[in-house]
Formats: sequence, structure tokens, C-alpha cells
Amino acid sequence: MPENTADLRALYRAAEARAARLRVLVEAGQALAAATPDTLDEVAAQLATGAAHLAGYARGCLVLPPASKPQGGASELVLALPAPGRGQGGAGWLVLADRRGEPSSEDHKTLSLLCQLIGASLSARAREARLVRLLGELLRIQETERSRIAHELHDGVAQSAAALMRRLELAGDGDPVDLLAATDQARALVQELRRVIAGMRPPVLDDLGLVPALGQLAHEAGHEGLEVELALDGAARPEPIIETALFRIAQEALNNAVAHAGPGTRVTVRLDRGKAGAWRLRVCDNGRGFDPAALSPGGSAGGLGLAYMRERIELLGGELKVDSAPGAGCTILAELPPQ
Repeated sequence: MPENTADLRALYRAAEARAARLRVLVEAGQALAAATPDTLDEVAAQLATGAAHLAGYARGCLVLPPASKPQGGASELVLALPAPGRGQGGAGWLVLADRRGEPSSEDHKTLSLLCQLIGASLSARAREARLVRLLGELLRIQETERSRIAHELHDGVAQSAAALMRRLELAGDGDPVDLLAATDQARALVQELRRVIAGMRPPVLDDLGLVPALGQLAHEAGHEGLEVELALDGAARPEPIIETALFRIAQEALNNAVAHAGPGTRVTVRLDRGKAGAWRLRVCDNGRGFDPAALSPGGSAGGLGLAYMRERIELLGGELKVDSAPGAGCTILAELPPQ
């Protein structure tokens, strides 16, 4: 119980301060919820200014990626904006400058909660932007794949079918030579159809799983001049969605090695389990290498492109790392948690 008027006043001021901090958080949540992608930066900047005044600083601002973390001076406070799933500082930093007073422990708690609100909003906008880009890339890839399949069917299967039909017409006269030729063309047509189907999705992936499918990829890459070494953990089979994603990563990596690394390049494909049962696929080559910063969507013909695959892996809660440099080979690491 307060013993005198001074104690009552102190309690009243403390209650007012707590109410003010709560009001800041409530209003911040409302402002962020009402913000659009176009207005979010302005709203977040206003909240940074309000945070500075709340904690006794003259100025407040946000520093967002790709900028690096501010060092912070003696009169500055740098706080991370956590991004869900990306760790501390994933969405940027709140910088408070020109300290005019000493923030209390309650001020620091309020600032921490405010940073979480701002970080979550910025992260959500980034995810939405990535989804929009991914949708556009999916549509582009879909049309490219449809065009490729139509081209292969027209120039390959359709031509073979037309020739077979002509042979069958000639074989109607009972000529054994024409019958034998028609049989050979029918067999070639079946093989051509199987090749087109395998290019869309190899049956071995559905029938036997990821490990045999990776073995088939390695075998095909060997015919293209690569020396492929496999180190595959086949004790368990990943979920279908993970199998498909990891297969496409390996396929794209080997296609890139064939196209850019040069014949005789040694490639190691390793599949194993990481922390918490996460699936890890590592593809390393000693080829020419490249600048990862120059990586652009699209990738090699018939593949989905490493830039697109990075988005796909992230949507599944995983991570794709590309480590390369001109003349230093390339290492691609994909890690996916169980779904």
C-alpha cells in the first residue's frame, strides 16, 4: 500500500506509462494490419519514429535488407526485426539515435514487441511478393513446358506415327519386308513416347523412389561425359512432395554441369538426413563454376531453373544454398524438413 502522496503519484505515473506503452502496441498492430504493400514502408517508418520518442531517443529509422546490420554508436540502439522462420534480424533492424534519456526495462520489452510486429508485417509482405513472382514463374514454366512437349510430339511422335501409318498401308499387300519395317517403326514409336513421358516425370521416381531415380540421373549424366559419384541414404523414402523437389534439384544441377562444367567434370551427389530428420541433397562439381549473383530464373532447357527451385524449396519450409565462383566449381545444397 502507498504510504504517502508521493507514492500515489509514482504509482499513477507508472500506470500511465504502462498504458502508454500498451496503446503504442495496440495502435501499431492496427496500423500494420491496415497497411497495404505500398504503404507499409511509410507506416513502419512512422512507428520507428514513435518508438524513438517512447524510449527517449530523438530519431528512429528502419534499415532493411539488402543493407547490412548497422554498427550503432554510443548514443544509438540497434534492435533486430525478427522474421518468422528466418531468425533474428531476418526482416531488418530498428535504429534509435541521439539518446536523450535512459530506456527502462519496460521500454525495452515494448520495443521488442514492436520489433516483432514490424518484422512479421515486413516478412509477410516479402512472402506475398515471392508468391506473386513464383506464380508468374510457374505460369511461364508451364507454357514453356507445354511448348516443348508440343514440339517433341509434333517433330518426333507425330512424324513417327505418320510414317508407321504409311508402312501399315503398304503392309496391307502382305509384303513381309513392309511388315517387318512397320514393326520396327512401331517399336521406335513406343520408345519415343516413353522418352517424352520420362522427360515429364520419370516413372522410376514413382515406382521405386528417389534413390533409384537419382541413380538413373547419374547414369544418364555419365553418358554426357560427367563422372558422377553417388552417396545416397536409402534407409527411408521421403514424402512424395520432397522426392519431387529434391529430384528436380539434382536434375537441374546435373543439367547445368553437363551444359557448363565441361566433359570429364567430377560430380558428387549426396543424400542424407540432417537435424530433426531434415532431408539434405548436396551436389558438388569441380567444373568451371559461375557467379551465383548472376543466377536468373529459367535455368536450362527442360529444367525448372535453380532460381525457381529456391522459391519452391522455401515454400516447403526448406533452404537452398548455391556456393560457386568462376573457376572454383559449384556446390548446391538443398535441405527440406519432413512435411
